[in-house]
Amino acid sequence: MTSLNQFCKDNALPKTSVYRWLTEQGHPTNNGVSEEMQVAILEQFKPKPEPTQEEPDSTAIRPEVLPEGFWQSSELAPIESKELALPEGFDAAAMIRHFDGVMGQATDTQSLVAIAKLAITAADGAMDAKLSAQRQALNQAEQHQAQLAAMVTEAQTNLKIKALESKMIAERQTSQTRQAEQVFAELMALGKPAAAPTGEPS
Repeated sequence: MTSLNQFCKDNALPKTSVYRWLTEQGHPTNNGVSEEMQVAILEQFKPKPEPTQEEPDSTAIRPEVLPEGFWQSSELAPIESKELALPEGFDAAAMIRHFDGVMGQATDTQSLVAIAKLAITAADGAMDAKLSAQRQALNQAEQHQAQLAAMVTEAQTNLKIKALESKMIAERQTSQTRQAEQVFAELMALGKPAAAPTGEPS
């Protein structure tokens, strides 16, 4: 099987006309054209010319009477080939610019991806470092808060005990001071002159 497009291209046939004719003949072309279909197409679009009968030329030399050495065969080159090479200093880019002066802009997307990966990795590392520092600061704050709570509780207990002791000392101090004042008053009372008896001349 050969595709219709390739077959028409190889045989210089109009594809549209061939396709229309095949459709009219009921030949599908979805899977290409078979050899039988190819023969039918060529007979339809390229009929062979009927051979013409030529009258014999009485002046022609008959093969059976050719003289010896009359026919000589030599190799004839079908074409004359020349080796071509680009001229020295040929610049293909200059030729392109001659026909297409507009140059598009392109970025090395592979480099963009690599740089993006580096940036994301750096940002991720910075975020990890920040989180680590935050966790460390939080742990330290929690330890200090617990330490402060224990210190305050202990200080409050100690202050309450000392305040109670201070109150007891103050009460004893007051008591002792009053007792000292009473003893001093009694001492001072001993030094007062005795009062004269009533009715006796002084």
